[in-house]
Amino acid sequence: MNLFRKVKEAVLNALRQGWSPDGVSWSVAWSVTWGLFPIYGFTMAILGLIGLIWKLNHPIMQSINYLLAPLKFILIIPYIRLGEWIFRPGNPFTLSIPEFTVRFKDAPLETLAEFAATFLHAIVGWGVTVPLLMATSYFTTRLILRTGEAARDAIAEAHS
Repeated sequence: MNLFRKVKEAVLNALRQGWSPDGVSWSVAWSVTWGLFPIYGFTMAILGLIGLIWKLNHPIMQSINYLLAPLKFILIIPYIRLGEWIFRPGNPFTLSIPEFTVRFKDAPLETLAEFAATFLHAIVGWGVTVPLLMATSYFTTRLILRTGEAARDAIAEAHS
C-alpha cells in the first residue's frame, strides 16, 4: 500500500471516529517533529509515550513516523552541520552515513563514545528546527482539515 494513502486513511478514519481536526493536527505535528529526530531507535517509543500523555492518535503518529524515515535519513547531515555551526567544534564530522553505519556495526560502543559530540550536534540542530516543524505541521494540517471537503464529510458522518 502507498504510504501516503496509509496516512490519509489513518487521518480519515480518525475523523470518522470523532477525532477533532485539532486533535488530528496535534497528532500530525508531534509525529512530524519527532519523526525527524536524528537518532535512530527512539522515535517509535517517544511517539508512543507522547501519544499516551497527550491522548493523541497512534495510527496517525506511527504511519507518519514510518513515512518520514527517508526524509529523516536525508536530514541527519544537515542537522549535524547546523549543530556544528552552533558549537564550532575543532573536528567536524567527516564520515558518510554508510561509513558510519559500518563502523557502528563493527564496534558499537566505541563508535558511540567517539561520536557522542556529533550526536549532540545533530540533536541540537534538530532542536533548533522543532518550533518551526511543530508550528508548520500543526497549522498546515489544521487548515487543510478545517477547510477540506473530505474532513467535513467525515466529521458530519461521525456526528450523525
